[in-house]
Amino acid sequence: MSVFTKDNFPEIKSEPNWFWTWCIRIVFFPLFGSLVLCFYITPVLFYVDDMIEGGQLFAFGIIYYPIVIWLSYIAVRYLKRIKSKAVRHIMVNRKGIFYEQLDGAVESLLYSQLEKSSDDIIVYDVFIGSNRVYTGTTTYSQTFLKVFLKGNEQKVRFFHPDVAYSYYARNNRSLRSHFIQGVTLFRPDLRIAPNVYSEFSIHPETFEFDKKLYWQAIVFAIIFIILLFIGIEWYMKYRFGDSLIF
Repeated sequence: MSVFTKDNFPEIKSEPNWFWTWCIRIVFFPLFGSLVLCFYITPVLFYVDDMIEGGQLFAFGIIYYPIVIWLSYIAVRYLKRIKSKAVRHIMVNRKGIFYEQLDGAVESLLYSQLEKSSDDIIVYDVFIGSNRVYTGTTTYSQTFLKVFLKGNEQKVRFFHPDVAYSYYARNNRSLRSHFIQGVTLFRPDLRIAPNVYSEFSIHPETFEFDKKLYWQAIVFAIIFIILLFIGIEWYMKYRFGDSLIF
């Protein structure tokens, strides 16, 4: 295993994993297309099932379809506008992380730009942030890396290109750990929260992907879910005398 220092810190770039790239596209695009199609055909299906009459469908369609078409037009314009900003390649080197976009522009987050926390409550300068995302049927926590820029907390962009316009990176974990290792080398004055390593399964000494820690987290999550369902099952039987699962 190579020991990296300021003098031999290498540059690594995002590498495509075309298998997962096309798996994601094959799953996502039909689902997205089906969702859009539902907005257009749902009123017609009500008419086909004799739930509404032709006159009602016509009166409803005069108001409904112009709104749907207008919203579709807004969505298409928005997608075209953000397409040029889609990330197609990512590079981490001795200066920081660089995001190459489809329009040729390059965004960067340099180690020299990172600042120390001025907040007495937040004792770390590089730490974990999270958002709760509601999908309509379930809620999950989205975890990301945060730093300080210009006196404010800043979320670090994802460490893989935009799948729709580019590819899914096979080495996104390596890009992230390489960036964190760069922080320790080029900005040793910054304090990195210990849970940064545990959350992203990074070995704090080698900065390699810690498979043992990763699978421990997976096993713990599976056990927790199983125990949760068992607890719900016992409660349902005790409280209502009926089984929820079985």
